[in-house]
Amino acid sequence: MMERLKKVGLILARLLFRYVKRMLLSLLISLIPLIVIVLLVMLTLDSMFNLTGGMLNFTGRDDFDPKIGLEIKAAYEKKADTWKGGLTEEEIAQVYQHDHQLSWGILAAIDKLAYNFDDLSQMETYLNQTYEFVKPEFRFRKACDGRTLLDFAHTYIGTYQYHYQTVYEKQSDGTQICHEVLARVDTDFTYEKLNQALRHYGLEDNQNVDIVIFQAYGFDRDLKDPRVKYLLPPEMQQVIARSPIGSAPRNEWGEIDLYALLPERTPKKFIESLPAKVQVYDNSWRINKGRTPLGTLPRRGSETRFGTIAVAKDNPYGLELGMKVYIPKYGYAIVEEYSDNINDDILTDRFVDKVAKFLFLSYDLLTSWLDDITNRTKKEEVVYLFMGGEETDEEKLVKAQASLSSAYTVYYQSIPIYILNPDFQIEPPTFEVRGKTFWDGSTWPITSCFCYRELFGKQEFHDGVDWGVPEYIPVLAINSGIVQIAKHSDSAGNYVALKLDTQVLEQNRTQDIVVRYLHLSRYVVSPGQRVQQGEVIGYVGSTGRSTGAHLHMDVTIGGKRRDPLKWIDFMKADGLLDVYGDQPSFEGGKISNPSTEKMEYLGEFEITAYTAGKESTGKKPGDPGYGITASGKPARPNHTIAADWTVIPAGSIVKIEGLEPYYVVEDKGSDIKGNRIDIYMPELKDALQFGRQKRRVWIIKQ
Repeated sequence: MMERLKKVGLILARLLFRYVKRMLLSLLISLIPLIVIVLLVMLTLDSMFNLTGGMLNFTGRDDFDPKIGLEIKAAYEKKADTWKGGLTEEEIAQVYQHDHQLSWGILAAIDKLAYNFDDLSQMETYLNQTYEFVKPEFRFRKACDGRTLLDFAHTYIGTYQYHYQTVYEKQSDGTQICHEVLARVDTDFTYEKLNQALRHYGLEDNQNVDIVIFQAYGFDRDLKDPRVKYLLPPEMQQVIARSPIGSAPRNEWGEIDLYALLPERTPKKFIESLPAKVQVYDNSWRINKGRTPLGTLPRRGSETRFGTIAVAKDNPYGLELGMKVYIPKYGYAIVEEYSDNINDDILTDRFVDKVAKFLFLSYDLLTSWLDDITNRTKKEEVVYLFMGGEETDEEKLVKAQASLSSAYTVYYQSIPIYILNPDFQIEPPTFEVRGKTFWDGSTWPITSCFCYRELFGKQEFHDGVDWGVPEYIPVLAINSGIVQIAKHSDSAGNYVALKLDTQVLEQNRTQDIVVRYLHLSRYVVSPGQRVQQGEVIGYVGSTGRSTGAHLHMDVTIGGKRRDPLKWIDFMKADGLLDVYGDQPSFEGGKISNPSTEKMEYLGEFEITAYTAGKESTGKKPGDPGYGITASGKPARPNHTIAADWTVIPAGSIVKIEGLEPYYVVEDKGSDIKGNRIDIYMPELKDALQFGRQKRRVWIIKQ
């Protein structure tokens, strides 16, 4: 009987085991599709956030090689760690304790936004350049117990000043031991270093700061940045905190969109708002690539600068030339040209598929854009936003268009446009930070003027302005333009000559403005390079013929040296500016007319030339008083003039139309009466060749 029971029990056990085995196998098989789906979702989200090394994509294109992505990441991680150079282990530990280490994600996010990965041959150059802008700076001190404490930190986020309290502990033997504990931290989160890097690449904008932080968080999940907290809503922070992979943000249509979380700004004051269809363009799209009908050069808008937009003459929005508007995610702008000057046929068959891949879109969806262009949107309905650049390719423009969109489903994106009052002004752009950068010299002391001075024992004319600026302070371009010269010379040292986009209309002639920066410790631009306003072009130094660290700026307009102080406002403005006419005010601030400032017009004079020889003075070399003027000073070329002292007093500084910057009245003659001036020249042939001329004359008020 017992044997039978044992056999029955064994059979039941086997049946139960088989049943459990089959149940487990069925459960496992049913979970496989779920596991596969979860993995695919994680990889998709991961690829959008660029997290895993194998999926790192720094360009957004499907054909980007993952192996190169890993190499780029390794290079950026290595460079980001160079902040440790020169620090002790104790100091490095203090930096880590307060989370001030530089994240490689910040460097990569800046370079990605600036399209620096489009040319990987320049990657190291861009990486080193970006690092110099955002590298952290630290100051340490010894505590009372000998430990090293972090005293001050300046990171890409801002500054941190640490304050400690001394605490004394009484020991059993009656002695006291002191140590210091952190009492408070004073912070100033200005993102100055990050903005300086973005400014260098022509991208300075609060929105771009958000984009960099967001992208950097996608690259490096260890990024410690207070800005991340409001870029991600609380529920998304919780999801990302729980997930080892992370979650990409989505817009209201449910599509993955890195821009969906960025705050949309509106102007404080506006007349009305209206929805309009917008498109981006650059100079390559313009049929007439010259100046706009308002005389300006097209430029990209921002929160601190008016940009250029174009509309159709018969647009349905009532926009006309000269009107001021605000466009979210673009900035302030002025209607400066008509869209009939724009050829916007960029989506041709030859690269539709390429663009579709670039934006992670299907070919069918992209062709629906074409359908929207050809069938539903008329050109007169489109407002064109200038994005800047001379050689911007189609991919960059399409990406710029996508960055303005809430969804990637329409080609002409409909967004609100705010119409501003005609007298609306924005704060003029200022790039000079007291004690840290040089832009227009407004925060630095002037050490030498545009005037005669004695240097190295000689009296000579100083044809620029010197500012007392310490060595290695960054020098920023006064305005956008093309670098003409960047080289070293014996007298000027390392110097840069920049031909500005801004031009001057003077005496019915259009004149170029060339600004030179002399005695630099080094320059970071090259001839032919285009620079934007506020971009770093070099660093203050004392190279060449110099007595110490300073910044020398000189200005040449129409081939003649001008006083930089009188032209600063002009050089910071945009467009074709009339010296003697009413100046445009839409760039913020009022522009003065430099050529008439501090000058009194005397009238038209007869101008002749003379020498120190017998043909002019009756004297020859060796005679008493040869070469000496009536004021007792030696006659000097390009300096000395003779005049009627009752008309122009001796010692007066005089401006003669079309000639050297200034002359000084140091001589007189029996034939020089009334409105007549004699210019000293050392060579008789030059004086005879000059002859008699009629020119306007001003006296400089002192």
